[in-house]
Amino acid sequence: MFSRKSTIIATVFIAFMYLVFVPLVYAAKEYKMADYWPFKVGSKWEYNDGSMEVVGTEEINGINTYIVKDTGSCSGDNEMPRFNDENGFGVMMPNGDGTYQTIKVIEPYIEEGDETTASGVDEDGGTFTITFKLKGIANVKVPAGKFKECLKFLVKVEGIDVEEGSYYFAERVYFAEGVGMIKDVRVKESGDTGCALGTESLADFNGIRKLKEYFLAD
Repeated sequence: MFSRKSTIIATVFIAFMYLVFVPLVYAAKEYKMADYWPFKVGSKWEYNDGSMEVVGTEEINGINTYIVKDTGSCSGDNEMPRFNDENGFGVMMPNGDGTYQTIKVIEPYIEEGDETTASGVDEDGGTFTITFKLKGIANVKVPAGKFKECLKFLVKVEGIDVEEGSYYFAERVYFAEGVGMIKDVRVKESGDTGCALGTESLADFNGIRKLKEYFLAD
């Protein structure tokens, strides 16, 4: 038989272990966004709807940016400064007079459920608001291969075009660690819509990491 004293000690010990380890088990996992779309001059992503290539760097508004040449139908073949570092993930939106707006859409460190909203004005005077929300992780299959534990974002954009009026659309966007954006799927739209990153799937990547280093998703 256990003594009353030993029973009390055991109860206190179990309670202590529960308070210490249960929060660790159920704590939300934090992700470093820079690991999920690392920019490097020379990196190139081939999609079914064009390509993206880092062609240079430039300091804008005090942030080191990477100039990404985008040939997809979403961008219409342009070069856009992007950043993904301790400042978060985003783009530099040109104002048309040589200056830029800093549009940060994802914080540098994120957990499931985190949401970031940014607003801006396009070169034609239209306004927009864009929201990125981390919905969780997912295994994703694209022409380039299968990727495990990709970050899955729901992206919502609403705005007013100076000629066409109001618009809205939503996309699911997936980022693979060490590679970048591998898939973008339009899920809802209304009005004369544009796009956030382009509705596309990764076909080939020659940048930071070889695709063969990835384990196939189940």
